[in-house]
Amino acid sequence: MRRIFIVALGFLVFACAKEENYSIKGTAAGVSDGTEIYLQELGENNQRIALDTAVVTAEAFVFNKPREKGKGIQILTTSLNRQQLLLVKDQAPLTITLYKDSIASSLVTGSKANELFNTYTTNSRQLNKKKAELKQKLNQAQRETDGIMVTEYNAQINALDKQYIENKKQVVTENTDNMVAIMALSDLINARVLDIEETEAYYNDFASDIQKSPLGASIKNYIAQQKSQRAASKVASVGNKAPEFSAPTPDGKELALSETLGKYTIVDFWASWCKPCRMENPNVVRVYNKYHDKGLNIISVSLDQPGQKQRWIKAIEKDQMDWYHVSNLQFWNDPIPRSYGVRAIPATFLLDETGTIIAKDLRGQALENKIAELLGDS
Repeated sequence: MRRIFIVALGFLVFACAKEENYSIKGTAAGVSDGTEIYLQELGENNQRIALDTAVVTAEAFVFNKPREKGKGIQILTTSLNRQQLLLVKDQAPLTITLYKDSIASSLVTGSKANELFNTYTTNSRQLNKKKAELKQKLNQAQRETDGIMVTEYNAQINALDKQYIENKKQVVTENTDNMVAIMALSDLINARVLDIEETEAYYNDFASDIQKSPLGASIKNYIAQQKSQRAASKVASVGNKAPEFSAPTPDGKELALSETLGKYTIVDFWASWCKPCRMENPNVVRVYNKYHDKGLNIISVSLDQPGQKQRWIKAIEKDQMDWYHVSNLQFWNDPIPRSYGVRAIPATFLLDETGTIIAKDLRGQALENKIAELLGDS
């Protein structure tokens, strides 16, 4: 990503600048002169947008670029290490006490939104630290085969997890006009503790400017994708006709699913970069070689990435996958896996001669057993 670096003013200017002119100022005890401090904004899909660069002089720094209107999350990092400090986008001037050895724990004052967010992140770190300590004790108890303490530590960890979820839900419901709420919702989504209806209900309660922020837009897209995938999963369920598709073969010709149907056909979603897929391929090859003459066909749909056509072709050759292959080379943006509701690979759909789905996600011995049942094991 191209960074836009704007030369920051030195300490002398900082010392005489009027209070209302600065965007963010701070102290950085123990940080050497010349150390660069970067300010970025979090865009949609976690894209980072460079905003400004400040330079530490006499253990102080200042960003003078005016802060733009709107809601969002900004990220402060340094040239010292990879640690980062998250900030709520705010028009109020901010003052940061930067902690050299724990940048994420730095103190932010000057706006209620950032002070609330600072409290939220501090509480989250404390819970995570406590959980990490309990896990260490649990591992020790397991090594010592101390069943009583294993049970006790597991109970404490579960209680912390419950507290983590309840705390974040409370932040979400009590701060619907503040970016801290959407950060908490994002944390809950990442923890996989909400169904899509809960997620959408929380999102709908947010103020419109929170919804329109880059993080809000990302969550809106996430909700839409999950609902679309769920709908696709229902369409591509056992008993329904498999969604028709067509895509380029390795030699560039267009091939449709309907052209590949045998007595039974496996629609196999995989990718050359997918280790579990490559580990499963020898099993699929064995089943295909054993039952192809009896009417088993396979069409593999690859989720390889743009510009990776040769890698896809080489993987087909190396794994000896001597059957139909197609790919749009669009990674997870490929419309075919989306139409089948595929969220992880490998994924398989077994079709009968009419193109009706009769089984899903058969792997290993289960796949061979099913094909043997249908086509005979002789």
